[in-house]
Amino acid sequence: MGSTDPGGTRPAVPVADMVRALRRLAPGAALRPVSPQLAVLASALRHHSPAELALRCPSTVVQVVLAAQVRALDRAMTGWFGSGVPEAARLVRAARFSGRCRTGALPARLRAEPGLRAAALDWAEAGGGRLLADELRGVPLVPDGEDGRRAAELVVAALLPRAEVGAGDREVLVPRITAVRDGTGFLEVRSVRVGERGFRVDVRADPPVDFVRESLALRALWWNGLGRVTDDLGHEYLVLRKDPDGTGIVRHWCHPRPAPGARVLRLESAGYRGELLRLDTAAPGTSAEVLVKRELTVRLGCERLE
Repeated sequence: MGSTDPGGTRPAVPVADMVRALRRLAPGAALRPVSPQLAVLASALRHHSPAELALRCPSTVVQVVLAAQVRALDRAMTGWFGSGVPEAARLVRAARFSGRCRTGALPARLRAEPGLRAAALDWAEAGGGRLLADELRGVPLVPDGEDGRRAAELVVAALLPRAEVGAGDREVLVPRITAVRDGTGFLEVRSVRVGERGFRVDVRADPPVDFVRESLALRALWWNGLGRVTDDLGHEYLVLRKDPDGTGIVRHWCHPRPAPGARVLRLESAGYRGELLRLDTAAPGTSAEVLVKRELTVRLGCERLE
């Protein structure tokens, strides 16, 4: 139901890609300081995948993920972050009409009020908050791979700086007679502008009307944006934010600035999504995503980066 992530901590690209980028991050990055618990997980992510965190740091994963789920529960009880599902509505009613400890801390209220605890348990189960549900049942908390991935998302969200969306940046894309395109013309790099702490890449997306491959058929395709940004020196860059502007142009805010000496950026597409027309294992009318590996290569005007 999505209520367990009301704060928008999901990264702009898959967390595994963000973790890979952090390991090979270009010089000059300004990551934010994090809590001691998140720092432990960040250190573990240098050598282990997100899913492996549950095995390497089980107690820390439980503390971090459970705390996030409790915060989500607290927000959901206000009614402002509901998803429209019955469990969310019942939770709000239980919170509003609960009796004892009404103004106390949430854990104390849950222990003291069986009705509120039951509504919170239903909400957690419906929203995928497995650790919170187990806590409310009073059973031992054992993290799994999905908890590890969620912990990694929380680490990444805490580390990433805010996207630099202000004006005052400089165009560094080397002018050409035609814009940089992929092999089929679906994607076109329009601009690469560098600011004080990062750069912005504008890509015009013109996906095909439909996509057919073996048993998969999609229509009304939508481009997911860039999934990976690297340079010719072997560095990677964080995609902090993606923002379609309604005209077919998708803006990507990346961090940090291009590394000194980098002359080429390689931009890898994250694929397309669309309405599902035919797929052997799913019913028509749903949506699906297809990974289309398209890489755009743009040359930078290095003299403008000084």
